[in-house]
Amino acid sequence: MERKKGDLLLSWQKKPVGIYLGNYSHYSFKDSIVCSWGQSSRRKKAFKALFYTESSLSGADLQGAYLSGADLSGANLSGTNLKWANLKWANLDGANLTGANLRSANLSGAYLRKANLSGAYLYCANLRDAKLRGAKLTRANLSGAKLTDANLRDANLYCADLRGADLRGADLTGANLEGADLSGADLTDTDLLNIKYNKYTVWPEGFKP
Repeated sequence: MERKKGDLLLSWQKKPVGIYLGNYSHYSFKDSIVCSWGQSSRRKKAFKALFYTESSLSGADLQGAYLSGADLSGANLSGTNLKWANLKWANLDGANLTGANLRSANLSGAYLRKANLSGAYLYCANLRDAKLRGAKLTRANLSGAKLTDANLRDANLYCADLRGADLRGADLTGANLEGADLSGADLTDTDLLNIKYNKYTVWPEGFKP
């Protein structure tokens, strides 16, 4: 049933969290401090509820927002503008981030296990020590991204753009790199055990897998 303005909003726990004022994609939270360490658990739960309502924040503008430590596990953030956002230590396990703009976002230490980042724009994003095990990163743009010590075990990086990415100390055990472009990437101490690659995979000059 189509929702109308003024309807009661329910959380994923079927508890009222507010009044529907229209599709969240029309809202802008640009440069907002919407969640941080030290907030009450009640406020954090209320914030999490916004991401679990029917419309979610798919396509919303969260450019520059401070989301450090936020619990967004399983949230629908497809197409969301998270450019320059601070998502340090955020829990994004299982989140839908397909087509999201994460350019220069801070995702250091973030939990992105089994998250869907297909087609996401992560140019120059900071993913140092990020937990990306089993994440889907097909055709994602990770050029210039900092992935030092990141856990990318079993991640799907099919046709991903990793040109100039910093993968020092990263764990790519079992990852799919078929068709991926790693030209200019730093693979110092990178664990490439049991990776999948093909003739279309582009490696840094002089590198032999």
